[in-house]
Amino acid sequence: MTTVIACETIKDEIMYVASEVKCPYPFSWTASSLHKFPEKLQHQLQEEIDNCEDAENILLLFGYCGNAVLGLSSQHARLIIPKMDDCVSLLLGGNERRKKLNRDGCAYYLTKGWMDSDSGITTEYNRSVMKYGHDKSNMVFKLMLKGYKSLDVIDTGVDQLPDLIEAAQEFAGRLDLEHKVVEGTLDVFYKALRGQWDENFVIVEPGEKVKFEHFGGYNVHHPDIQDVISI
Repeated sequence: MTTVIACETIKDEIMYVASEVKCPYPFSWTASSLHKFPEKLQHQLQEEIDNCEDAENILLLFGYCGNAVLGLSSQHARLIIPKMDDCVSLLLGGNERRKKLNRDGCAYYLTKGWMDSDSGITTEYNRSVMKYGHDKSNMVFKLMLKGYKSLDVIDTGVDQLPDLIEAAQEFAGRLDLEHKVVEGTLDVFYKALRGQWDENFVIVEPGEKVKFEHFGGYNVHHPDIQDVISI
């Protein structure tokens, strides 16, 4: 049996694909807010893994996520993880495409899942406005995002884009960032939920631990502001 542990931020995309392929796997979800605390995320993932006593394969629909998957292991099941930095790379089709898109300037990426998340950038901004007002919040967020050129929506074909684009444009304008829509892909999810675990996936055998070397050829980066933003 295969079971899936995934981040709730990309739940809409995963469940869309699961419906398309009639995936029979059971799912469990981890809170988006845990991405701000990789050690807590790692602990939660290990607990979830330990609870999957009857699974032969445990599919972790995460990326490297700032060391959060390092050291994870199962005594009874194989762990299967996409060889990608994080959920953004999953939705963009891989680390290399993300790099190409960012050649002209780093982008902060949004989907409905990130916009709606209780730890997403817009939620954090609104909390800041409630506490500090617009002027101070704008100043703080411009400083936090000074390394970014644009605020881009990923079109995965799942979200209702007009409302999402309008909200992203408005938010980008407040922070003096450019804005565009980039094409996303669900190919990784289709492969994952069909059991097509090719060279784009790490496969860790029972009793072994996830190591940095498993991701070493993919230029894994440390968490950036998109991973850990918090006020």
